[in-house]
Amino acid sequence: MADSPLPRALLVSLREPTDPMALHEQLCFAEAARLPLEHIVMHSMVHGSPSRDFLQSHDAVFFGGSGAYSVLDDVDWIKASIDVLLAVVDARIPSWASCFGFQGLSLALGGEVINDESKAEMGATLMTLTETGRADPLLAELPDRFWVQEGHHDRVSRLPSGVTLIATGDFVHEQAFSVDGAPFWASQFHPELTVAKTVDRFHHYRKFYLQDSDAPQRLAEIEAGQETPGVTELLARLVRHQF
Repeated sequence: MADSPLPRALLVSLREPTDPMALHEQLCFAEAARLPLEHIVMHSMVHGSPSRDFLQSHDAVFFGGSGAYSVLDDVDWIKASIDVLLAVVDARIPSWASCFGFQGLSLALGGEVINDESKAEMGATLMTLTETGRADPLLAELPDRFWVQEGHHDRVSRLPSGVTLIATGDFVHEQAFSVDGAPFWASQFHPELTVAKTVDRFHHYRKFYLQDSDAPQRLAEIEAGQETPGVTELLARLVRHQF
């Protein structure tokens, strides 16, 4: 029997195309999804919204972070990304939205997002599966407590209706949900990142997170962060529709 063709995924990029972290993010998603880079197409929202037909031509869709931008910014392409998130939910395309994508989907579905510097997170943080999360088809293989990578200033202050909370954090409670009736998962954390890749992001965006005087100590803390085997496997299972 011939081998099944490799899945093809779409990364809806929420970064400036000239930002080196746009390609870095594409590489991170490709590696986590266990796909060659050419099997993850990157579409920049700066250039406009992808058509519904284009979205549906892929086996999975990813939404990542934004680096220098906030989901609350009054920017046309950021506002348009909210509609794209809803289109993917409506089309029932298997999808994962990280960080900005998590916040954007929360807004799109009627939740609330706030800027909260007191709850900013950067580096490894510890998650806890909810009872529903322990039975979730993607997350069920994770331990009840697991380490992830994060980097955010904004947070979801109220979840929308129509979603189920599947993971919480000790510091920021709302960390991951699944959309009821759709194969769409979203998380404040980045399942596509490892500690080493988080360090890369920190170096590039640290002016948005810290004063220079704080950077050496914070960098050391990030470099010493923990990882849980299996977190990046979430995306590999998603693109192969193992749920």
